Amino acid sequence: MKQILITVVLVISTVFSLSAQQNIKKVAILETVDKEGSVPYGIRLQLRSSLTYAISNTPGYEGYDRVDMSSIMGEHNFQRTGMVSDAQIKKLGEMTGANSILVAEAAMYDANHIIITAKILSVVTAGVEAAAPPKVSSIDPESMEKACIELAKKLLGKTSGDGSYAVMPGGGNSSNQQGASMITIRAGNVSFEMVKVESGSFVMGCTGEQGGDCDDDEKPYHRVTISQDYYIGKFEVTQELYEAVMGVNPSNWKAFDRPVEIVSWNDAMEFCAELSRMTGRRFTLPTEAEWEYAARGGRKSTSAKYSGSSSVTNVAWYNGNSGSQTHPVGKLRPNELGIYDMSGNVWEWCLDWKGSYSSASQTDPMGPGSGSYRVLRGGSCYQSAGGCRVSLRSDFPPGNALQNIGFRVVLH
Repeated sequence: MKQILITVVLVISTVFSLSAQQNIKKVAILETVDKEGSVPYGIRLQLRSSLTYAISNTPGYEGYDRVDMSSIMGEHNFQRTGMVSDAQIKKLGEMTGANSILVAEAAMYDANHIIITAKILSVVTAGVEAAAPPKVSSIDPESMEKACIELAKKLLGKTSGDGSYAVMPGGGNSSNQQGASMITIRAGNVSFEMVKVESGSFVMGCTGEQGGDCDDDEKPYHRVTISQDYYIGKFEVTQELYEAVMGVNPSNWKAFDRPVEIVSWNDAMEFCAELSRMTGRRFTLPTEAEWEYAARGGRKSTSAKYSGSSSVTNVAWYNGNSGSQTHPVGKLRPNELGIYDMSGNVWEWCLDWKGSYSSASQTDPMGPGSGSYRVLRGGSCYQSAGGCRVSLRSDFPPGNALQNIGFRVVLH
């Protein structure tokens, strides 16, 4: 079955103040931006409509879209740039009485699914005040509407994390396992495990334990807050799981328990969309911040240089012990959270475009809105020890694949 992936980046700006006599917080929803020119207008219109509906059906909020603000939008030319400057945010808020401004971005890769992500920026400061994890949705109106409602609830603080759960055989009903540190999910005839990563904050980038090995793109280090719990694959996606979901195995070193490789970023996203369709859950790739937070051990971090140890041989298949090939997952030590192979074996795709770091503190960063290269993390069986460090960053074109590049998935 042909899959579609759309990468949608939603940028939402907000300052919460009271509307006159009603205590209603107004959110302005702008035209969905399509920088790559690939998303049909009808899909962009439906997305904006779904977001407006979702905001308006969240208690205490009122959503209104660009149809109600055409003269103001034309005056400030928001759509053409795809960005909203600090001055524009403030002016639009003043002119419309909006407490929040929502800007959506869409980029289409195929034809059946979209991935929706969102951030809230302050009208006063233009800083990030809230962010929601990525959501995968079919492009049919009903699915898009449900995804936008869930997104709005998380952004506006109307719901907490949904705990943990396990998808039952056949991808049908799910059973709640509140507070579980690990869940088991079944896709076809293959089961796989995911580890809970509790929300928290950490210092991302070139921290002290990395010594003198840091590259320039790991600087400056900066504090990052991950605002919501999530689940991440206990192992890299194996060839067995990939074939169960996609029906093919592109790997060079074929073995059911080795990580799948020779997969592009586009392939990984297509896998996430198909896995989501099979299970009824919403899988995606980790953001770069989610990846590093999990690799460092989350709240249980011991500040190790590699994922789970200060000795690379304990936790990583690298060029000193791998024989220049991948190995079955889970054969070395896990990190503090019980996650395996986040250092070495195969590079792992992240959701983000590659961008530069800032010293400013961030909450749920998503990387730049566009770019030429997607982020890779963790090193591989070909890399030296220094190439498997938790803060090391790499990148590659999203349409390209190599025999030392794989991925793992997250679930929010």
